Amino acid sequence: MQNQRWSNFLSSRNLFLENMHRIAVVFLLVGLLCFSNQSTEAQNSDKKVRYNYLTFLPDNYDSLKNELLPVIFYLHGRSVSGNDLNRLKRYGLPYFLDKGKKLDFIVVAPQCPWGKNWASENWLDTIFTEINTQYRIDPSRVYLTGMSLGGFGTWELANRYPHKFAAIAPLCGGAKDEWAKNLTHLPIWVFHGAKDNLVPVVRSDRMVDALIACEAPVVYSRLAGKGHDIHRVYNDDNLYEWFKNFTLRPFDEDEKDSLKPLPFIQVTEILSPDNMDKYKFKIHENYQPKVF
Repeated sequence: MQNQRWSNFLSSRNLFLENMHRIAVVFLLVGLLCFSNQSTEAQNSDKKVRYNYLTFLPDNYDSLKNELLPVIFYLHGRSVSGNDLNRLKRYGLPYFLDKGKKLDFIVVAPQCPWGKNWASENWLDTIFTEINTQYRIDPSRVYLTGMSLGGFGTWELANRYPHKFAAIAPLCGGAKDEWAKNLTHLPIWVFHGAKDNLVPVVRSDRMVDALIACEAPVVYSRLAGKGHDIHRVYNDDNLYEWFKNFTLRPFDEDEKDSLKPLPFIQVTEILSPDNMDKYKFKIHENYQPKVF
């Protein structure tokens, strides 16, 4: 009888140990799978790929044989993702260029595939190499802008390539507050509709507040009464004239005083909605961002 009980005890213990072993193996496999997915995502973001893109050249490009020209990278929103470049002309900068708007910039408008965002893969290096080979571009005057999905992409690419762009202009996007410390050297003009129902204006509010706290050269157009569709910003020459103030170039401390300060631009609306009072801005008329 005693032997039988001992035998039953050993059987139960062995069964328990086998089950615990199986559970441990399952947890190990799940952990490895999660690690593998994270590693794959990291690799995918660094993997060089080629996105299709539109290129717009100034009318006098051929006559400027010995001149390097500035470049604007424009990032579209989610609705025109895919593999049909003509969709890019539905709104934003490509829309106005297609309708006859004239700019003294080379404009490059890539198309993000469905299911991706602008930071999913490394498409920028591939396109930059191509246009640098095909056109006379000035690498010290490369600017980045985008709206909605492209606004988020503008923030993220600027954070990923903090010394690639001379200035950026994100529209109705958002970013992580901690990126502000990485962007303190970069002139930034932020646009957002105060009544945006798709991407709440607080997404830009918080980032601008973080940049101001770091004394970054940021200006903010918080557009009173406007919703998500603010693409007409791209029909305003003030943005392109503002871009022209900045070049990506090193300078000595002694040269600082000879460089133009960032132009002060009045914020269209500085009051946040009543339920977002903590994001009211510390905008001062005598505020002067860092000199470039």
